[in-house]
Amino acid sequence: MKKQPKEAFGIYQDANILRIVHLRKDGAEFYLMGSDSIELENDWYKSDQAKANSANAEFIPLDSSFMDADGFDVAELEEVGPSEMGDLPAQGRLEVSQSTLMLSRFPLSEGVIALNIHDQHILKDVPGKVKRGDLSRFRKQNLNVAQRKAAAWHSCVVEAEDGSQHWLHTGPNLLLDTLISYGQESSTKLYFQHADANDVVLTEYYRYSLGEVPDGINLFVYLGAEYRKLFIFQDGKWIQTHPVHITQEYPDPEIIYSKLALALDSAQIREPETIVLAGDLASNQLVDYMNSQSMSTKSSLLHFPDLVIPSASEDGYNEQVLEPYSLALALAYKALNSEDEHFSRCTFLPNKIADSQKELRVVWHGFIVLSLIFILVFYTTFNYLRYKQEIREESSKGQNLTFTLNKLRAENAVLENLAAEIEEYRNTTRAVSDMLKGKNRWTELFHIINTTFNTHRDSWISNLKQSGEKMNISGTTSRRENVSRLAEGLPGGKINSVSRSEIREQSVYNFEIEFNLPEVDWDEIISNDFSEQSGETSTAPSSGSTPKYRPVSSRSPKNGQNKVKVYHYGILPNIEHDFTPGPIGDELINDEDMKAEYLRFVESIGKGNMLEYRLAAHLFLQKYPHSQLASLIRWWVAYRLYLDRELVAARNSLRPNLVKTDYYLPYSKLLDARISFASAESSFKQKYEELSRQYSSSPAGRQAAIDLQNIEAGNAR
Repeated sequence: MKKQPKEAFGIYQDANILRIVHLRKDGAEFYLMGSDSIELENDWYKSDQAKANSANAEFIPLDSSFMDADGFDVAELEEVGPSEMGDLPAQGRLEVSQSTLMLSRFPLSEGVIALNIHDQHILKDVPGKVKRGDLSRFRKQNLNVAQRKAAAWHSCVVEAEDGSQHWLHTGPNLLLDTLISYGQESSTKLYFQHADANDVVLTEYYRYSLGEVPDGINLFVYLGAEYRKLFIFQDGKWIQTHPVHITQEYPDPEIIYSKLALALDSAQIREPETIVLAGDLASNQLVDYMNSQSMSTKSSLLHFPDLVIPSASEDGYNEQVLEPYSLALALAYKALNSEDEHFSRCTFLPNKIADSQKELRVVWHGFIVLSLIFILVFYTTFNYLRYKQEIREESSKGQNLTFTLNKLRAENAVLENLAAEIEEYRNTTRAVSDMLKGKNRWTELFHIINTTFNTHRDSWISNLKQSGEKMNISGTTSRRENVSRLAEGLPGGKINSVSRSEIREQSVYNFEIEFNLPEVDWDEIISNDFSEQSGETSTAPSSGSTPKYRPVSSRSPKNGQNKVKVYHYGILPNIEHDFTPGPIGDELINDEDMKAEYLRFVESIGKGNMLEYRLAAHLFLQKYPHSQLASLIRWWVAYRLYLDRELVAARNSLRPNLVKTDYYLPYSKLLDARISFASAESSFKQKYEELSRQYSSSPAGRQAAIDLQNIEAGNAR
C-alpha cells in the first residue's frame, strides 16, 4: 500500500454499470478531476462475455453548468459520423471495447487505483472466529485446488454488524482482471491501493462523511443498479444489514419508501432519527417524498465533505448528480485517506498483486547491487595496490641484478686478461683433457642430483632417462615451490610439466624437468691437483663460455681437507616462546584505543590469515606510526610471512627495523639471519656470528645458538 498518495481513481462495477472517478488531494481538500460511466451489455458475473454497449455510452453525467471538462482527463472523444465511416472496409476497422476507451481517458499511471469486489464471491465465517487456526481452517474448507493455484483469493477480518468476522473473497475479480489487461495492452504501469467489499467501504465512508454518527437509530441506504442494501447504525455502531428488495430498474419514490418500510419492519427497530440515501436511485425528489411521509425522521442525500469541483459555480454543486458515483468516490476517498481512523486497513487485493507492487523489494535489490559494487571496488583497489607494490619490488630487484651483471662483466674482463697468460698452460693440459673427455659424467650427474634433492627432502625421484645431451627427470614433491627450486639446482634446468594429485587426502605435485648432462671439467681438476702440489691456489677459469660443474673429486678431496659443507636450507623450527619479543613501556596501559588495535592484531596473527593480519598491521601502523610498538608489529608480520615462506615480503616488512637502534633490534637481526638461511644466502653465517658476539646473553642470542644447532643437524624444512 502506497503511503499518502496525491491522486486516486475509484472504480466499481455494479450489474452492467461501470463507473470511475478521479480525485486529487491538496491539503485537506479533494478535487474532482473527472468521472465517467458506461453501460455493459451484460453483467460480467452473469455472462461469459460482456462488452460495452456502444460508443455513445454515458460520459461525465454531471451538470455542465458547474463542471467544465476542458483540461481534465475526461475530455470527450471526437465522434466519427456515419458519412466518414462509410468508405472504411469492415476488416480495416480497429475494434476497441468501451471499457478500454473509458480507461484510456484517465491518467491511471499518475495515481493509485481503488476498486470493489463482487458480493457473490464473498464467504463469511461465524462471527468471533478470528484466531489464526480458525482463519486457516475456513480457507481450507472453502478454497479448492484450482482457486489456490489461481491465487486470486484473499481474506480479511472485518468489523461487521456482529463484531469481528472473517470474510473470504474466493475470486475471481473480473474488474481487477480487466484493469490488469488494460495496463498490459497499453503498456501503462498501474498501482492498486486496495480492493474493498461494498458493505465495508460504504459504511466506513458514511461515518467519515458525518464525522460522528448521531446517537440513536440512524439508517444509511444505498440504492445501486443491482446492489441495494439498508445499513442500520445504533449510537454510531453498525448493528444490522438488510437487502432492499426492489425489482424495478427505476421505481417511483412511493415504491422505494414502501420497500424501506418493509425492511425496517423485518428489522424490528424503532423509527430512526435520520436516513441518508446514496446510489443510482437517490434523488432530491425521493428525499422530499420521504420527509413528507415522516415528520420525526430526517432524510437527506449522502454528503461529500471537502470535495471541490474546479469548474463549479460559486453556489456549489448539486449532490444529486454525484450520488450515482458515491461508491466510486468512497473508494477514492479511502485510497487517499488510508490512515484516517474511519477507514480500516482491510483489503481484498490478492497477495500476488500486493507483493509485486512492494517498493521495498526494489530498494532491497538496489542495496544488494550497491553492496556488491562496493565489495568489487574494494577488492579491485586492494589487488591493484598489491600488484603495484609487487611491480616496485620486482623493479628494485631488476636494478640490483643489472648492477650485479655490470660488476660481473668487469670481473670477466679481468679474467680474460688472466686467461691469456695461462694459455700456454692450457695447451700442455689440452692433450690430457682430450683423452679424458666424456669420462666420469654419470658420477658427477648423480652427485648433482643428490645434492639438489637433499636440500629439499620432501621430494622424490620416480624416473631418470637420457635423451642425447639432455636428461629428463620425473618425480613427486609435497610443495609446489620445490619444483622451481629443483629446476634451479640442475644445470640448464627447464620445467616441462607440473600436475597436482592427491595421495591419502594429501596434495602432491608430479613434475618433469629437463636439464643438461653435466660435463666434467678435467682442465680444472688438473689445475687443482697442480695447485695442491705446488701449495698455490689456481684461479684459471674453464675454457668454454658456458660454466661447467666442478666434479666430485674437486669438491671432496681424498685427504678429507677443505671439504665443502652442504646445508639443508629451509625454514627453521619455530622460535621458542620465551625468546619472542613482546610489548614494552606503558603505551598499552595509557591508551585504550591502542590496546584494542593491538589485541585485534594479535588475534589476526594467531589465526594465520595472511590478508587479515597484514591488513590489521597496516591499520595499526597507519594510526600509530611513531609508537614503540611499530617495530614489534613489523617483526611479527615478518615472522608470520617467514613461516608462510613469503621470504621477499618478510624481508621488506623487516627492513625498517634493521636501521633503528631500539629494544627490538636483536630480534630483527635474528629473523633477518633466518630469512637469509631460508633463501640459501651464504651471508647467514656472518649474521649469526654477529648475533653471537654482540647479543650472546640476550634472548635473541640464545635463540641464535639454537638455530645454529638446528642448521648443523639439518632440521630445516
